[in-house]
Amino acid sequence: MSSISSVMYAATGQHFGTSLARSASIPEPSLLEFNLRSYLSEYTGYAKIRRAIYVGERCPALSIESYSIAFEELEEKTYDTTTYKHIAKLLEQLTGERRDTDEWERRVSKQVKEQDAEIRGKLERAKKQVSKKDTLQAQWELVRLQQQRGLMDESVRALQDGRTSCGGMAEQAELHMEAARVSQVMGRWLQVATYIQRTESVLPDPDETVRAELAVLRAQSDFGDGKWSAAVTGLRVLSIDTASVFARKTVTPRDIALYGTLAGLAALDRDQVKQQLLDNVQFGQFLDRMPECQALLQSYYDSKYDDALNQLTRILSFCHLDPVIGPHASALKQRIRDNIVVLYIQPFVSVRMASMATALCFGSTAQLEDTLVRMIDSGLIHARIDGTTGFLIKHTVNARDAALNRVETMHRAFAQQAELMTARIQYLEEESVRKRGARA
Repeated sequence: MSSISSVMYAATGQHFGTSLARSASIPEPSLLEFNLRSYLSEYTGYAKIRRAIYVGERCPALSIESYSIAFEELEEKTYDTTTYKHIAKLLEQLTGERRDTDEWERRVSKQVKEQDAEIRGKLERAKKQVSKKDTLQAQWELVRLQQQRGLMDESVRALQDGRTSCGGMAEQAELHMEAARVSQVMGRWLQVATYIQRTESVLPDPDETVRAELAVLRAQSDFGDGKWSAAVTGLRVLSIDTASVFARKTVTPRDIALYGTLAGLAALDRDQVKQQLLDNVQFGQFLDRMPECQALLQSYYDSKYDDALNQLTRILSFCHLDPVIGPHASALKQRIRDNIVVLYIQPFVSVRMASMATALCFGSTAQLEDTLVRMIDSGLIHARIDGTTGFLIKHTVNARDAALNRVETMHRAFAQQAELMTARIQYLEEESVRKRGARA
C-alpha cells in the first residue's frame, strides 16, 4: 500500500524518507515576527503535517520544532503509523532522545483493525441490500479511515469506487472535490486540475462556496505548474468572506495574498499590477492579512525598485518553506527581477551599468552584465552592452527607417501573392490545354 510517506512530496521529486542531507538547506525566514508554531496552526490534518515536514527537511534551524509539531499532529489526529515512526526516528537523530512509539502503534493498529472490519461489514451489507445510500455512506467512512492512516492513493481509489453508488450529480461532485483536495495535499497538480474538470462537468452551476474552493484549487494547481498568469487571474476575483469557509482545509488568506502577489509580479505589467491587485478591493482584503505583500506591490508600482527587491528577498525567505511556492521560489525571483530590469531601463536610451547594479541590488556589475546578456539573448530587452564605456545602450528605431521597413514588408508580401497568382494562372492554362487535347 502507498502511504503519505511515499507520495507526499511527489511534486518536488523527493521521497518523504529522504535523509536531511539530501534536502536543500535554507536559512530561517527573515520576516519580522515569524513564528513557526503560529504559522502552522492555521492548517489542520495532513495539510499541517505536510508543511511541517517540508520545513523540517529544508531548514535546519527549525527542523526540531517542525518535526515535533508534525509528530504531535500525527499522534493526536491520525492513525498513520508509518509516518509517525519515521518522524520519531528523525527526532531521535536530531536530539539524541528516543521516543517510545510502540504503545501508540499497538493501540492505533487495534483501532484501525476494528474500524476497518466494521466499515467493510457495512459495505457488504449495504451492497447485499442494494442500498446506494448506505453503500455510499460506508464508502465515505472507508475514505476517511484511509486518509487518517495516510493512505492517500487508496483513499482516492475509494472515492472513485463510490461513484457507482451516487444518487445524483451533487454526490458525484463531492467525491471529485474530495479527490482534488487529497491531490492538493500530495502536490499532484495535474490530478487536481483533472478532478476540478470532473467536478465542473457534473456540477456546472455550483454554489458560491464550492465555486470559490474550485477557484483556489485551480489557482494552486496553476501556481504549482508555474502558470503565473492563470493563477493570478483566478485569485484576484476571490472574496475573503467565502474563502474563510474552507481556508483551514487547503489554503489560508495569507497564502492567497502570497500566491496572488508573486504570480502577479511575474505575469502582469506595471499598470495591471495596479489595476488588478493594488486597486482590487477584494484582493486587498487578503493583502491585509499579509502587509509585506502590500508593501512589495506598492514599492514595485512606485518604481522603488531597491526597496521592492529587498522586500521580495525577505518574503521569499519565508516562501522557501511553503510546499507550493518553494519549488518555484528561484524562478519567481528571476522572473520578477527581470521585469524590474525592463522597467528600470524603459525611460532611458543608455544606462551606466555600475549605477544600475547598485540601484537594483546586484552584488556586482559583473552579475548585472550576466543578467543583461541572458535577457538580450532571449529577446527580453533590445539593447547592446558597450564594454568600453560600461553603458547599456538601447536599440532605437528611426521613424523613417521604421516606415521603410513596413513598406519593404508589404512589398515582399505583395510580391509573394503575385507569384502565387501567376503560378495559379499558369496551372489553369495548362489544365485547359490538357482537357482540349483529351477531347480531340
